[in-house]
Amino acid sequence: MERRYYMWLPKRFPSSLRAFHGLSDKGQTAGSQSWKPVTLRAPLLLSIAAFTSISIAVMLYLSWIDHTNGGLAFASPTESHSTAMTFSYSYLPTLIALTLGTLWSWVDLDSKRLEPYFQLSKRDGAEAKDSLQLHYPFDFIALAPIRAFRRRHWSVFFSGTTTALIFWVLTPLLGAVFADIPRLQTINTSVETVANLVPGTSNTRKLDLSPIADGYGYTWLGQSLPAFVTATGAIAQFKYESKGREGTSNASITTTSDYYTTKLECTPAIIRLAPSGNRAYTFDNGKGCLTDEISGVGSRGHISLYIGYHNDPHVDWSLSYLGCPQDASHTFLAIWAEGWDNPFSNTTTNVTALFCEPSYFVQRVNVTILVSNNSVTDVAPVGPLVDLSQEHFNATDFEYLIGTGISAVSSRSDPFQASRLDQWPTLRNIDVEPPISNMVGFALGLTQYPPIEYFNPTTLASAYQEAHQLLFALAATRLFSSDLSSADSRPGLFATNVRAISVIWELAVVVEVILGLISIFILALLFTSWTRKSHLCKDPAALSDIMELARRSTPGTIPGIKGIGSNGCRYRLKLRQGRLELLSAETWQKTVTALQPENPSQTESLRIAPPDQGQNAVQVRPFEMTFTVGFAFLAILLLAIATLAVMYINVAKRNGLPLPSTNQVVHQLVLNYIPIAFATILEPFWTLLNRLLCILQPFEALRQGQARPSRSLDVKYTALSPQLVFWRALRAGHFTLVAVCLIGLSANFLAVSLGALFDINLVQNHSPFLFSPQLALALNGSSKGLDIGGGANAYKEHYYVARSNLSEGTALPPWIKSSVSLLPFLSNEESDESTPASYKAKTDGIGLSVRCTELTSKSTTTPLDPFNLTTPSFVHDIDSSPVVTKANADGALINCTTFGFRGLDRSDDVNATYAKEVVATMRTGSPTPSPKEQEECSRLLVVAFQRADLIVAQRPLNDTSKPDATFGALQATYMICEADLYVAPFDVVVNWEGRVEAAEKVGASSVPEPLLSSQENKSTFFENLDYERMWSGHGSPSWHNDVIAETWVPYLMTISMNSTDLINPNLPPPSAASIAPVIEDIITRLFAVILGLNAKTILLPAPEGSTIAGVSITTSRRVFMSRPMFIVSMVLLVLNVFVALLYYTRRPRKMLACMPTTIGSVLEMVEGSGLVEENADSKSREGWRVGYGRYVGTDGKPHIGIERRPFVVPWSGR
Repeated sequence: MERRYYMWLPKRFPSSLRAFHGLSDKGQTAGSQSWKPVTLRAPLLLSIAAFTSISIAVMLYLSWIDHTNGGLAFASPTESHSTAMTFSYSYLPTLIALTLGTLWSWVDLDSKRLEPYFQLSKRDGAEAKDSLQLHYPFDFIALAPIRAFRRRHWSVFFSGTTTALIFWVLTPLLGAVFADIPRLQTINTSVETVANLVPGTSNTRKLDLSPIADGYGYTWLGQSLPAFVTATGAIAQFKYESKGREGTSNASITTTSDYYTTKLECTPAIIRLAPSGNRAYTFDNGKGCLTDEISGVGSRGHISLYIGYHNDPHVDWSLSYLGCPQDASHTFLAIWAEGWDNPFSNTTTNVTALFCEPSYFVQRVNVTILVSNNSVTDVAPVGPLVDLSQEHFNATDFEYLIGTGISAVSSRSDPFQASRLDQWPTLRNIDVEPPISNMVGFALGLTQYPPIEYFNPTTLASAYQEAHQLLFALAATRLFSSDLSSADSRPGLFATNVRAISVIWELAVVVEVILGLISIFILALLFTSWTRKSHLCKDPAALSDIMELARRSTPGTIPGIKGIGSNGCRYRLKLRQGRLELLSAETWQKTVTALQPENPSQTESLRIAPPDQGQNAVQVRPFEMTFTVGFAFLAILLLAIATLAVMYINVAKRNGLPLPSTNQVVHQLVLNYIPIAFATILEPFWTLLNRLLCILQPFEALRQGQARPSRSLDVKYTALSPQLVFWRALRAGHFTLVAVCLIGLSANFLAVSLGALFDINLVQNHSPFLFSPQLALALNGSSKGLDIGGGANAYKEHYYVARSNLSEGTALPPWIKSSVSLLPFLSNEESDESTPASYKAKTDGIGLSVRCTELTSKSTTTPLDPFNLTTPSFVHDIDSSPVVTKANADGALINCTTFGFRGLDRSDDVNATYAKEVVATMRTGSPTPSPKEQEECSRLLVVAFQRADLIVAQRPLNDTSKPDATFGALQATYMICEADLYVAPFDVVVNWEGRVEAAEKVGASSVPEPLLSSQENKSTFFENLDYERMWSGHGSPSWHNDVIAETWVPYLMTISMNSTDLINPNLPPPSAASIAPVIEDIITRLFAVILGLNAKTILLPAPEGSTIAGVSITTSRRVFMSRPMFIVSMVLLVLNVFVALLYYTRRPRKMLACMPTTIGSVLEMVEGSGLVEENADSKSREGWRVGYGRYVGTDGKPHIGIERRPFVVPWSGR
């Protein structure tokens, strides 16, 4: 059974048709008859066009600056840009684009909402489909320009396209067009020579052993070369105009300079067996240099000899001694041969010999140096080689130095300079026989070819040329003089790797093109707006404005266009003088007739039941406001939140994320463009939801039936950009709309936060790795003592290493860290210097625990804290040596003494205060000591710093004998140091060579039994190490009245303390408390070095198959997320979720038969309403109450629409 609803409605009738003539009782409505909004007028549009044009110029200028200077702003790789600069490139471009977008959205809104009125204002009017049916403001942002293009509505096309370009192209691109990337910055500067080889000075300045020392450090220890020196030559030193750039650690200077180098001309020697046989040979250069017999020494391995011309007691052979003439004074002989026990007794097959003569040159080159330390990174010749004269460089002194290993300068010197360099320990892994001369050591150390390769004359010549060039470069730089005759100013190029804020050129071009299109479209919009007529009197922004339009319209127009929502409507309408006119004459007549009341006297209520306007009438809701869209929108927001959260967690867990691409453009698009694009897509959707709510909000108020016109009919929400409706909605009390306005505005901040969310940093990546240990904590026992090849020769390699480490900052050898020697492990995967990796694992470290305490001049019977030592007899005197009694582990007493103290040993006869430094091992006083007793004493060191005045007796005038002299009162500090072995686990980080980058003790110290005593021969650790020989090369102390340390420990102490006060005879002896920590540090360093260098000789190999778990460490650029920006983004996205929930749960009810998105649909809602006829100002209307519902119109027919109470029954909707 069909349900029908019958309602009694009050009925209104028109008093006349005068209302449709658009005339009020007061006459013509005031106002301009050609009203246009300010957004479509020249001042604003020209200003925006000028801004975009200026932006193009700014972008071009920034691109030019970036191309010219290599960047817009710079910071060192380890520093950050200033806050202002970071804001300028990370946030400001996006903020500018968003501000422009917000401003333009207002222009776009006015262009779209007023397009129907512009169409109606045309001379011939417009069809309903091109005017009253238009709903551009509610179209999706990308579809509006397309529909406008098809309809030839150019204003909407230009404004809508500009909106899409700003939000979806320009804004994301401006967030990605600037990047903080590594870049090489170059700036022109001025350079001036400050030191060079000056004629004549090389003959007055003598060379000491510094070139030999530096060469040894470079060849064997990894020591850096001095400033302005390469391995093949020396550069004339220069300075440059810093201009505040000297602090840049990786900066470089490129300029031209003089380059000094040497080359060898080598010819094979004529080798003959000596007449005497006995495996002796003679060597002839064919130019008059025929050597006497040279016989081999040694019986195994290979023999390598370097025989220079100059003779000296320190060398075994010299060409001058072997009979070569003076004109061969710059020649040397290099020999490489099999050991004498190899089967070539009567042949020269396995002997290679070269006569080589050096030449010295200067050449103009382009050179690049690092600013931080003036080290040379590149040399490129730009001029010819020119012979270097003897006036510039004294080749004789240099060749004497490298040939003999002894300086021509005879004076007291430090222990390194006082004796010949011993390179044999560094060559013990090469199959070559000692003794080894300096040049042999350098030639083999620099090249390190397999021994068989040196039989090739070219290879042998190349090896000695490398050695000769290195030592020449080190010597030449020592002879440079700053006494230059004239300045040599020239241009240079400053370059440095920096973090540069740079313009991504490809994206900048796109930005410039987009800005150009925007400017063109703005000017096109201005032209169309300027040339179009408008017959509007004022801004039709509210429902009341459209109702007034209906009231002013020509009689019959509104009823005549009944059903304009249908596609079949082909009426043509026109807006003129503020009136809406229907142009069809036939329709006009029908309309006028239809408006006549059938029974003008009827005043009774009309009983109606319209079949299409009852409770079953179709009610619509925008698709965007349906739950389907709402659920999808919420799902996208929640997915974005989840994605950011998962990424943030993974960044924390994985130490960053991999770069999306190595291509900078792709990188910027992924990390900047896409996040900003997401926010700029989010904003138009909120804008659409906002506009729908803006247009429905008055109807939501009207639904109650008691709405005031100020909160319904007169609300002008559609006249402003949705983000700017906030204040009007707040005054009207529409709080849901307020929330939507704010969240739409927050999309701009979301774009900024997402655009700055990702950052790139250098990080270390840790990957699991397995290593193989190389040595075990067990004594070898099969070989006792250090393998130094020289029998009783003093061992000095550990001193050389410590000196280079303390004085030059050279890294210690592999597997040595300060005071501990670490057990090596190797990667199970092949690794070399091209692998940018470090390795971390746990391994054991072996070191000495050294404790030093002061010895007083009094005899003691109580143990010296912290040792179990007593001094039964010891008096501070010139000739006194300390004697201590030590209790061993078994409780037995051992007497230990030292023989390092001597009385009067002087080399001059000057009345002065003298100083002496003694570091001596102790020995047992027993005539038949046991090995255990000897070891216990040898682990004790006595250290003394003495001062005394030398008093020289008067001599008769004719007496030339050495005068008598005695020492006065002695001032001295005596200390005794005991060393104990310890083993502890360490977490170690090493590079591919095994050089220790970090070591941290992670467990308690202990000493395993296999390390204390060999299972093979029961020898102890200190016996295997030959601890006493560790001090064999220390040197013999003597009294001195200068500040030169002749022995190694005091010498190293002066380097460590950067002071010579402890050896200065004019100062009191240092206190035990001040120097004990330094002595302990030096002793532990020396022990760690000597053990590390000889570990394979002392310790057993690790068991096969054993492994150590660790990690490999690589450095890479990875993506990180800014914590502040992450928090801001998450908060904004969560607010988006809450507002979306609020929006869809409190959306307006479904009550309208059609959406009031067009003028026509609104006109339909007021058809027949008395509100159209009633002409009242806003103050008069404020007392009204209006509603949306069912009413009987002035035409006597039932309607659903807007009417004043009590003539309307509110429609609740659903």
